[in-house]
Amino acid sequence: MARVSERTDPAPDALLALNRSATTARLVSGLIHEINNALQVISGTLELLEQKPDMPSSARPALERLRKQSARAAAVLADVQLFTKASVREVSVVNLREVAEHSVTLRTFAIRRAGLTIRLDAPQADYQVRGIRGQLQQAVLNLIANAEQALAGTRGSIVLQLEPADTTVALRVSDSGPGVTFDSGEQAFDLFASTRDPWEGVGRGLWAARQIAAAHGGTLTYEEQPQGASFVLRLPRVKPTK
Repeated sequence: MARVSERTDPAPDALLALNRSATTARLVSGLIHEINNALQVISGTLELLEQKPDMPSSARPALERLRKQSARAAAVLADVQLFTKASVREVSVVNLREVAEHSVTLRTFAIRRAGLTIRLDAPQADYQVRGIRGQLQQAVLNLIANAEQALAGTRGSIVLQLEPADTTVALRVSDSGPGVTFDSGEQAFDLFASTRDPWEGVGRGLWAARQIAAAHGGTLTYEEQPQGASFVLRLPRVKPTK
């Protein structure tokens, strides 16, 4: 039987991991459709059972739990679809707060399951920017994922802070982890820069987020802090019309 040779260069593994991610995305897209169909059958069956006059009263609480969990699963899939179907080409006015809120919603379950916490701090203000929603959400999710990886195996926290200014909107994503382990914060934005195994993370999240920021006329920078890491996405603000 052929034996896979060991490689010291991480680049081939990183490219294979990228291909695996693309394949997984296609599989997930199909699975969402199939699961939605199954949930519709489950919901319809539950509705019929709840309407049966001879249904034992002891069974109704269980049916209610099933109905709620079915609705919850459908809502989670709808959130995922909102991201996967968001335009990656159409330019429009985007509410960055809505993007941040949706991103937090998408990751909250996994973050809590890992023993971490996440919150969004956003004072009442206008957070409109001009750009491509799908790309902006990709950048925000990448920043959250980067914080999750930094906190792996800890009980740390992730904080997203929105900060409006006269001409810009800033989104700061901070974590309470060990901080950047590279010689400089700028190295964290290099393509394939990662301290993780290529199959766990190929070091493209921060790089892609910075590319998206630049394409929208903004910046993505690393800011020193006493503990953990803080990355700040700044985008030109669209002032509301009067």
